Amino acid sequence: MSRQKKSYKFNTNKAATIIPITALVVAAIAVTGTWIYLSTPETTKCYTDTASTVQVHSSGKESTPDYTIETNYKGHLSQFPELYTIPFKKTDSYVCNKDFSREHYNVLEEYEDDATAFIEALFNVDYRNIAANQTGFVAEVMQNGDYETFITKNYGKEDEETMYLYDYIEDISSYFVENQVEMESKFYTDDSLVYSDFFTFVRGELVFTIYNSEDTSSEYKVGEEYKLPIEVAMQRSPSNPSNRTVCSFGKAGDNTFFLTP
Repeated sequence: MSRQKKSYKFNTNKAATIIPITALVVAAIAVTGTWIYLSTPETTKCYTDTASTVQVHSSGKESTPDYTIETNYKGHLSQFPELYTIPFKKTDSYVCNKDFSREHYNVLEEYEDDATAFIEALFNVDYRNIAANQTGFVAEVMQNGDYETFITKNYGKEDEETMYLYDYIEDISSYFVENQVEMESKFYTDDSLVYSDFFTFVRGELVFTIYNSEDTSSEYKVGEEYKLPIEVAMQRSPSNPSNRTVCSFGKAGDNTFFLTP
């Protein structure tokens, strides 16, 4: 697929820690870093930094943190309660889900759909189909991705490399073919898991099963179901609300993954 590349680069000052993967998921999920300054529209900020403190039972043991107070969660995603125990990213531009959803309720579903389409297109894999049409596979994934986003691989090491998200997805597709990967995945999210912090973040649970992989270093066993909390970062432009392209993704709560100002 032909595409134009701009000559400018976004500023980067730190990146994700590389987690060697075994089966594919962590490789794609825990490596990427991006930094794009996105303007945040005027909206009511949610000052809840101290509202989700760890509670202590009478036994003296700490309970699991609960961040639902920052969201419009109503209990309908209870099969994934861990998604509400992971701290949300918080810079000075943080807008919690409760306020973000009030301001942008009309586009929540569109963000969720686009993030889901990106993740599921990438992690529903049959290496034979990719080998037959790798360009088509990458193009399908990138239908909801930003072609001009830069990511950094192996940050701080001799083989550090800055590349386009498109090229990174292409590398992942080559990994699938080389290791004869077959897997099925579903991405589950909810209106209460969309928030803003320069990017618009869509948090969800990636549920996947690998049916075949020749990657002998994998920590994931073939045939077993796994769950990973994932966040998808999407561009958001106040002047163009239809601009919802994915610019990065990673494991929820990994604050070294997405680059921040």
